[in-house]
Amino acid sequence: MDIRPRARHLAVIVSAAVLGLFVTPAPAGAGGVSGLVEGPAHPVGAGNARTYVTVDEAGTPATIGVRLDAAALDDLPGALLPVTEAYVLELPEEAAATAFDHVTVDWNSHGHDPQHGFDVPHFDVHFYLLDRPTVESIHPFAPGYIPAAARVPDPRYVPEGYAPSGDPLTSTVAGMGLHWVDTTEAEHDPAAGHHLTETVLYGTWDGRQAFIEPMLSREWLATRPAHHEELRLPEAYQREGLYPTTYSVWWDEASQTYTVELGGLTMREAS
Repeated sequence: MDIRPRARHLAVIVSAAVLGLFVTPAPAGAGGVSGLVEGPAHPVGAGNARTYVTVDEAGTPATIGVRLDAAALDDLPGALLPVTEAYVLELPEEAAATAFDHVTVDWNSHGHDPQHGFDVPHFDVHFYLLDRPTVESIHPFAPGYIPAAARVPDPRYVPEGYAPSGDPLTSTVAGMGLHWVDTTEAEHDPAAGHHLTETVLYGTWDGRQAFIEPMLSREWLATRPAHHEELRLPEAYQREGLYPTTYSVWWDEASQTYTVELGGLTMREAS
């Protein structure tokens, strides 16, 4: 299957001077935005990462995201051979109404999947729909792995234009699942000399929706971007919950943090 990326349609890149599209959260308990609740800090690089949820006046989650200190981009694990380091982040209790169970920030010192242009140092931010025991059980030596890895969801549970990153049996990643790439993107076509800046992947496992994954190159993130786009959405969802409709990445000068956010959380019914 040719899944070479083509042109992205719904992305909107805004300059750092135009921040009206974003609500920049401030640390909870520090006189910041009312309704923002943060998860515990976890060391990443020379800094920390933490999840957060913003809620409306009724207590309903509106956005979910990860904030990285500026120093989190420094002193990351690296060596001559590729290094992948996964940092598991707990979500605040207020995230229970969302579709998400937990988040991981994965640092890839040399990248991966050169056929998709992902072979540059980058972060994978996995917002998992599956619980941690299920994710951790994804392993080639686990009973039933082969039929589970080969089983993909009905197309209506994956956004139109997305395709598996490879054959499900050989491309399913242990401890993660099968990654689906946006085939409408052209920015990361290595044949044209392009490599990853940012993108959003979807993931599945055993026929189920497994995660939504913003992928960000370290180089691009270090430019302190201000990026906002509408997510490409599936036609249907397998379980009820609040799901995102937007994706944003931005730098906040006041708090010296990078934010990766899934916003516009909207209730979806299982179908």
